[in-house]
Amino acid sequence: MLRILFLGLVLLFTLNSNAQKKINDYKYIMIPESYGFLKGNDAYQLNSLTKFLFNKYGFKAFLQSDNLPDELRRNGCSSLRADVKKRNGVFVTRLVIELTDCSGKVVFSSSEGSTREKDFKKAYQLALRDAFKDIEALNYAYSGYKEEVVTQNAPTGGEVVKKEESKVEEVKEVIASAPVSKEEITYLFNDNSFVFKKQEYGFELFQKDEEVAIGKLFKSTNGKTYIVKAGDLSGNGYFDAYGNFILERINPVTNKLITDTFARQ
Repeated sequence: MLRILFLGLVLLFTLNSNAQKKINDYKYIMIPESYGFLKGNDAYQLNSLTKFLFNKYGFKAFLQSDNLPDELRRNGCSSLRADVKKRNGVFVTRLVIELTDCSGKVVFSSSEGSTREKDFKKAYQLALRDAFKDIEALNYAYSGYKEEVVTQNAPTGGEVVKKEESKVEEVKEVIASAPVSKEEITYLFNDNSFVFKKQEYGFELFQKDEEVAIGKLFKSTNGKTYIVKAGDLSGNGYFDAYGNFILERINPVTNKLITDTFARQ
């Protein structure tokens, strides 16, 4: 019995150590504006509290609506996405924190934080703080591992100069002969593929392999959001840290506000 208990503790320690190492490789935490089990942005201030607690324990956490660092805008995979999920319970509020990478793989899941508090706001916040005990126990410290790998594998300054000089003529020829093309990005939504084609005003929206555009995305004056004119898909949207396009629109059947995610391929 003692041997089984010992092996169990060793396994738990190994899993926690591996999870900590993976999490330390990431520089940022991205937090959504809302959680699936609640209605509205930052309901009960749970998303704001999530950001506060991650920053408290050494992370660099941002809400999707925040002004993001240039590095994070360029590379959404330098961050982990935080999500809070509710578990079923009778007279008990149970919450779990999950961290996923940009491919959607869960790299960390906390144990349940729970409380018997009856007031909704207090209950959600107490349960979240309880779940954050596992985050605190990680003793997070950014390792810079990915940046170190890039630096170690990078050629020296002399090598770069020689390589660049040897390719000058080749590059010139390529630039001169290369056709000018517009940027195209493919997204998946409701099992259908869509293509965003870059334009001066924003993007043209096409269904995959179709030649006629089904709508347009106009960049707003703040440069962060887009006005979408595309029939039933009309609304307002923005790109998240992973490059997905988040569309907020009115459901034509229920006349209720819904949020759709166009997943970048």
